[in-house]
Amino acid sequence: MYVLDYHKQIALIKEMVQLRKDNTREEAYYHHPSTNAIWKSYFPQANGGKRGPKVLRRTDIDTDKLEDQIRLCLGSDLRDDAAGLGVEFSVHPERWEQILDIIEEHYQDFIRSQIKVFFQHLGILDYEEFFAQMEFNFEQIGIDESELKALNKRARKILLKKLVFFW
Repeated sequence: MYVLDYHKQIALIKEMVQLRKDNTREEAYYHHPSTNAIWKSYFPQANGGKRGPKVLRRTDIDTDKLEDQIRLCLGSDLRDDAAGLGVEFSVHPERWEQILDIIEEHYQDFIRSQIKVFFQHLGILDYEEFFAQMEFNFEQIGIDESELKALNKRARKILLKKLVFFW
């Protein structure tokens, strides 16, 4: 579903036909003729002059619901799926609590390494550094630091549970 490696992105884009490109938002849509899949290339963490990582992801997979996206990406064996979803939702800290609720409910279904990769790219494990890098402030996002500390603690608890219980 996600491709984060630059060289893999270039190789895949060469196989596809560009449908449209928006230079102001720095995103492009592609059609892969052999699989009939639609792909989107964009920079979810773009902030001012900083772009952040480029993400290439399929858009034709039915993942309207957050729970479906999480189950699909964290249930996958591909590291890029967990990392890509983490990067995509890193700019939405207001949704982190909902994301943790879903992962807590279904953590047994996911591989621990996928959860850890997702949390690392989400920015929740080191939210202070992530917020400084993204130039977020607490007033902007409507979450105070005590809530972020609680979310960080919940994420670490999920990783610990997964380590202790192995499933």
